[in-house]
Amino acid sequence: MKRMRRALLSLALGASLGCTSTYDPYYYDNVYYDPYYGAYDAAWSYAWVDPVYGYWYYSLPVLPQQNTVDPDAAAAQLAANVDTAFTPAGCATATASGATVNYTFNDCTAVISLTQLTGNVQVTLSNNQGQLAATASSNNLTINGEPYTLSLQISGAPPQGDQRQVTIVSKSFSPDHLDSRMTQGTVTWVEGSGCITVDSQTQSTRGSLSSTSTVSGYQRCEHQCPSAGTVRVETSEGAFTTTFNGSSTVQVTAPNGDNKSFNLDC
Repeated sequence: MKRMRRALLSLALGASLGCTSTYDPYYYDNVYYDPYYGAYDAAWSYAWVDPVYGYWYYSLPVLPQQNTVDPDAAAAQLAANVDTAFTPAGCATATASGATVNYTFNDCTAVISLTQLTGNVQVTLSNNQGQLAATASSNNLTINGEPYTLSLQISGAPPQGDQRQVTIVSKSFSPDHLDSRMTQGTVTWVEGSGCITVDSQTQSTRGSLSSTSTVSGYQRCEHQCPSAGTVRVETSEGAFTTTFNGSSTVQVTAPNGDNKSFNLDC
């Protein structure tokens, strides 16, 4: 997030040095931040679904064709898996009570995207027509050193071989940068791969400004920069866009063709 602040500072300096663009920095910021928040949603989904999917379908006395899952057993498995899902070992505690898992983090890292996790998260699992569903919220949570409000719903789809997919509905965001965020999308991955693909559409606001972001084919793997995907942010001023290619920087293109460079925190 320090890199984010430096990127935003460079925008402000550019404006003060006579840059001809009259666009509000919020629009550029949203192209930069929205994929981060989408990756956070995906990383939570991966951490909660990937460790136990095979366990449910191959070890528990429950068959997918029975149209049921055992949320209590899945929650117990998540709690037991805490030192694998979040590192270093001992940075997090997880306690299962029925279908609910309460996490306490102290400077943890997840497999994908999430670093410097500190605070409390509660996730409650349920059966959604034979598939996993989860609802998560947070208390005093920070990610990468910034306050973060987690409000996330996850619905799993039937596994296709080693392919996993969840549908997400998220209102999660950092209040330092947005006033509201509402996103719907899908996260897909290969079991145990440490790589995710995100496709989503998001509405967000800051002050009197609003925008709609479309993330397509955003791909990210463990400890790597995003390797593919595009972001298109529609605003009252036109469309702002960027593309990911594995580089640690991205270029955000404004409706008038201006380009702004951002360093990625990856």
